This record gives sequence, structure tokens and C-alpha cells, in this order.
Amino acid sequence: MNTSGIIRKIDDLGRIVLPKELRKYLNINTGDDFQISLEDEKIILEKYSYIKSNQNEIIKIISSFIKITNVNFRLIVNNRIVTTGEKIESKIIDIINDRKIFIDEDIKNYELISCNYENGKLIIYPIVLNSDLYGAIVVVHNHDTKTVLEYLKIIYDIIKNKYI
Repeated sequence: MNTSGIIRKIDDLGRIVLPKELRKYLNINTGDDFQISLEDEKIILEKYSYIKSNQNEIIKIISSFIKITNVNFRLIVNNRIVTTGEKIESKIIDIINDRKIFIDEDIKNYELISCNYENGKLIIYPIVLNSDLYGAIVVVHNHDTKTVLEYLKIIYDIIKNKYI
């Protein structure tokens, strides 16, 4: 996205309106938290993520589950796979934004980056607390779906209780 040439005035309360296209591109929604910092002569606005600020600990937990269960869990925050930084496809983003657990028995319906499966099942487990969407855990697997859902519930509860 080309961001040059965007000029906005500050109102009497010190507010600046972010253009709709920019908000859509960066997945910025009403009520999102922002971290404001100063770098040299620049004001840096960064979408704040409780999960991202604790991502190293959460990745350790997820990595432990991967080793124990041999199921490939991926943490998604701000529409990217946290461990690789890869952006996920818009179809997956739309599913996550629905804020419902999603199961599809055929992975071939999706283009997933870092997916080693030619066939398998997909589960998308959104991380939602008090109606706020923090991210999701995405799983591509060839295991029993009920068992994988139980693993996801445990991971979700750990993240929710310890990091959000």
C-alpha cells in the first residue's frame, strides 16, 4: 500500500482521522488499543496486542504442545503467523473475524503458508475475550478432530488466563 501523500489535520482535541483504506489494510477496528512512542522526531503509532507483547512465552507453550501432541499449531496475531511473520490469506482472515471455531475436513480449500500437508483437516480457533478478538490458533492436522479441539481448548485457556 502506498501511504505517501496522506495529509490530515489535528482537531481541537488532538485527534487525527486515519483513512479508511489504511485502517482496512492494517486491520484497525474501533476500540483497538495503540501504543504511542517517540522515535527521533517521529510519532510511532503501533497497534497494541496483549498476545504479541507476550508472544515469546505463548510460543513456548504452543511449542510444548507441538512436541507432546505432534499437532502443528500456529499462532495468528494481526493476520500474520507469529513465528514466521507470513501474512495469511483473506479467506482465513474473514473466518477469524467471524470469531467462531471453524472446522473444515479438507485443507485443499485453502492456501496456507508453511503448511506441510497436501491433505488434512483445518481448525481455526479464535482467541476472543470480552468480545475483543486477539488472534487465533490455526491447526492443520490428520488427527482426531475432537482430540485436537481439546488441545486447543487447553491452549486457549492458558493464553486467556495468563496473558490477556
